[in-house]
Amino acid sequence: MRVLLISWEYPPYVVGGMGKHVAELTPFLSGQTLDGTGSEERIYVDVLTTRYSGGPQEEQVNEFLRIYRVDAPPIDPVDHYNSVVQSNQNLVERAEALAQQQPYDLIHIHDWLVAKAGITLKHRWKVPLITTMHATERGRHQGHIPSETSSQIDRMEWQCCFEAWSIIACSRFMRDELQHYFGIPADKTIIIPNGINIEAMVHCSEERRALLRQRYAPNGERLLLFVGRIVHEKGLHVLIRAMPRILAEHPNTRLLVAGKNSEKYWPLAYELGVEKAINFLGYVSDEERDCLYSIVDAAIFPSLYEPFGIVALEAMAAGTNVIASSVGGLSEVVRHLENGLTVYPNDPLSIAWAVNKLFTEPEAAAERRRRATLEVKENYSWHNIARQTALLYQRVVNERKNTDW
Repeated sequence: MRVLLISWEYPPYVVGGMGKHVAELTPFLSGQTLDGTGSEERIYVDVLTTRYSGGPQEEQVNEFLRIYRVDAPPIDPVDHYNSVVQSNQNLVERAEALAQQQPYDLIHIHDWLVAKAGITLKHRWKVPLITTMHATERGRHQGHIPSETSSQIDRMEWQCCFEAWSIIACSRFMRDELQHYFGIPADKTIIIPNGINIEAMVHCSEERRALLRQRYAPNGERLLLFVGRIVHEKGLHVLIRAMPRILAEHPNTRLLVAGKNSEKYWPLAYELGVEKAINFLGYVSDEERDCLYSIVDAAIFPSLYEPFGIVALEAMAAGTNVIASSVGGLSEVVRHLENGLTVYPNDPLSIAWAVNKLFTEPEAAAERRRRATLEVKENYSWHNIARQTALLYQRVVNERKNTDW
């Protein structure tokens, strides 16, 4: 089986969780053996992506996985939607050239950014389309459509779901959101969660941990960590607003904020009088992030909207206490008093309560941490997720063989 997987992001061009998802899934997905075929038929995956941050135009990862990067014009910030859609033509042209060498059995797209290319190729080739929806525009804006650009994105999200033979959602929350916003039938959507490659996480040496503790907690401070994109829906402003109450109860506490352009929240910290208790780290590498997980008392994810929350998985895999908003897919990953603590979204006092509970009940926190790490290993390995995806591929391709088009 030959699969064309189209993603706007792929390393080295990674903006959010989508690029990371595709990059970590595909090595496990490619080369999978198909069940019930009576042969050793394998899945061959060609990833077609944009080339905004360098990387070779063609890359052979292994026998079953190839990456093709296509140059695209810069995105116009004034007309974001139309410039993205027009850039899809570059992807279509490259895909057509690849298909001339050997046709594809299936097209798999990720989110609206490459929907135009996927839909165009579906109709030209009469090949089934699978769409993975990582989030929705309406969800990011708390159910609202604030602008014409948002309205255009919303319509494209509906179209790429409508055109799909099957849709992958990362959580029950995401499945229900698609059904509510776009009227997607429940049986058209399959839930396959995001995953994590625990083996690839960095094991931080004792010496490195000691250096980081000396840098950020020279006087034995308790450390809290926020990791994520610095956008409104990630709720960093809510966490900063919780800091005065946290410091009132536990004055020897410091918050580390990891994320590109995190310093834009410094004025808020200054306004609240907590700027001396917060380190805005800006962008950190995966290696540094993993080391930070190993030295902090808790990682806090105060999201207002989160279809899944892969950062919570990373923290849990690293053996870090997790406090997360009880919202979206996060509430399916982090269960209150079982493998972490959950808080009310957009509620600084709820975050302060959870931090106090964590600090004052260390034995219970240790047990939640142990349970969380075990669950990540058992339920969120990329091997299991790739197998579920391969089974969906096989089902869709078999259905296509028995369908007139």
